[in-house]
Amino acid sequence: MQIIFSPIVRRPGTDYELHELSVEGATLTVNGTDYDLTALAYDEETRLAGYIQSATRDATSGWTVTLLLPIGDNASEAQRFPEAVTVASGTVPLPAPPDPEANETSTEDAG
Repeated sequence: MQIIFSPIVRRPGTDYELHELSVEGATLTVNGTDYDLTALAYDEETRLAGYIQSATRDATSGWTVTLLLPIGDNASEAQRFPEAVTVASGTVPLPAPPDPEANETSTEDAG
């Protein structure tokens, strides 16, 4: 399954985050919620609830899923410009969050 991340900026005060993501066959699990994609016909695109912006199934390349990736103001480069990942089964690696030590260093340098 190919996963394409689509970054969106979180509103202040919301806890809308992508914590865990995994694939098992045609099931995508997002933050503990399973989405079974088997009802999707070949070459059909659908919009699903939650974090899944769209999903398509192609006879040659399989599943392509576009997921919303909520990011904050201090998002890392990897989160702002995420690369697509392909996972056959198991945990899907999420784009790396910002390094907390980098924020401390930049704050210290400013004062």
